[in-house]
Amino acid sequence: MDSLRPENTVRLAEHGRYGFVPTHEGTSFESMVQAFSAGYGVFGAQPLKNERNFAWAADLRRTEALTTVHSVYQSPWIIRTLDESPQHLTFFLPHTGSFRVSIGRRTVESGAGHLLMANNHEAGDRVLQGGPHRSDALFLDWKVVRQALTSLVETPLSESLDLEPILDLSTQAGQLIGNLVQTIVQGMRDGGPLLSSPLAAAAMSETLAHLVIRFARHRLSDRLERKNVSLIAPWHVRRAIEYMHANIAEPLTMTMVADDVGVSLRALQTGFKAFRGTSPAGYLRTIRLQAAREQLRDPTNQQSVREICAIWGFAHAGRFSIVYRSTFGESPRDTRLRAERLR
Repeated sequence: MDSLRPENTVRLAEHGRYGFVPTHEGTSFESMVQAFSAGYGVFGAQPLKNERNFAWAADLRRTEALTTVHSVYQSPWIIRTLDESPQHLTFFLPHTGSFRVSIGRRTVESGAGHLLMANNHEAGDRVLQGGPHRSDALFLDWKVVRQALTSLVETPLSESLDLEPILDLSTQAGQLIGNLVQTIVQGMRDGGPLLSSPLAAAAMSETLAHLVIRFARHRLSDRLERKNVSLIAPWHVRRAIEYMHANIAEPLTMTMVADDVGVSLRALQTGFKAFRGTSPAGYLRTIRLQAAREQLRDPTNQQSVREICAIWGFAHAGRFSIVYRSTFGESPRDTRLRAERLR
């Protein structure tokens, strides 16, 4: 990959050195798209200006659930999510320049002092502005967000979370979420310690998802406040949740779950009711419904609705269809037909 030409390096440095050793850098727009596609996944992009040189540099780091990009660009450009782009909750912290995004009919812009959050598959064009533009971006695998939400409320996420995209870093929510975002970014930048500690990275990704759900504003915020769901469940509830996710396709009974955790069935039921607002069996059914929906939405999956229903422990297809429709607002067959049209 081409490196920054001296004259472009000087232009970028006029606004202060970017203070990191890039993992990727170049002088063409094509080199940037190629590098980010290899390190992050496919996406659409175009420059806003027809300049001969497009100077850029980035420090791109990844763990299983997290991707961080500390970057600087000489010229503005546009990002677009494609159907095949990885789905993430994106956190964007501009340092110089700004970031503009369209979400539905709304267009929002953030600069220094604000954090922008959005599901990349719900956002329209994102414009990185300023010359140079310098920012931190953190991408959290959407599966972690979905799992965190499922663990806090009985019903899985079946539609847009409608997350309020702009977060003022001077507010309590902004400080809680923004400080953790910056801690993760700093912990991964320049080959930082989080990259060599998968357990710590996984714990921080889950904590970040929980903080967003509990303290940011979104469609389910009022519901969470009414339910008064606790953010930190006791150890035996957390262990049971981990066990269920790890053995989701197995023929589990709640007695088996309680035995693995090392508590009585009554203690398990009481813990789930108090801290998750549902029963252990209800929680297991919820995450299995979500798993079945993921398979139904997968255009490469050739299994029938009845086969997928059986895989996830729903013995009666008719009852499964009723529960599925009440949860997701459509029948399993409707979900499968929409996925088949993408083939």
